[in-house]
Amino acid sequence: MQSEQHLELYGGWAESWPADAAELLDGYSGTWWIGGGWALDRAIGHDRPHGDLDLVIPRGELSLLRGWLGGRWQLWSAFQGALKPLLPHDSDVLPMGTTSIWLRRSAYSRWEYAVILDPSDPETWRFRRDTAVTMPLTSALVEHRGVRYAKPEIVLAYAAAHTHEAADLEAALPALGDAERAWLAERIPHDHPWQPLLLAS
Repeated sequence: MQSEQHLELYGGWAESWPADAAELLDGYSGTWWIGGGWALDRAIGHDRPHGDLDLVIPRGELSLLRGWLGGRWQLWSAFQGALKPLLPHDSDVLPMGTTSIWLRRSAYSRWEYAVILDPSDPETWRFRRDTAVTMPLTSALVEHRGVRYAKPEIVLAYAAAHTHEAADLEAALPALGDAERAWLAERIPHDHPWQPLLLAS
């Protein structure tokens, strides 16, 4: 949910769906997938609109994505609660703390995509909070109707840092096997409120 302060400072987000992202990137040669709430809902079997849509790309493929988007979109670096335009002639050296690139069609448009810059590469997935934690990229993603999504345990490993609410975890538990629960339990603090749910038989 977008706060009133967020709307006043940055403007609103358009309602974008995974099919929109697939259309935007049809023919794109780089690596991408969908994370966040959309990926979690895919595992649960829901299709509901979200406040935004998170596209995830390897950080090393930013130039490739910028070339693909050309001048059709405005790109803004999101860092430390601020936004800065990423102009066509700018290098890929982004402000310190940049975690994502926001996309919109013009200054008069709503934001449509948050592009998460990930330490992964086309072969290996790396956990952004601890890049020593890796797995084959194919093991980190699941495909549905031609679109790849982060698996639920990966989405939850990020979400756990921002919320202690158990609703998302409880909804996703049926999609998690014993190995996935154990993996997630290792990624979050031992005293996190989710631990009892993950370790329950």
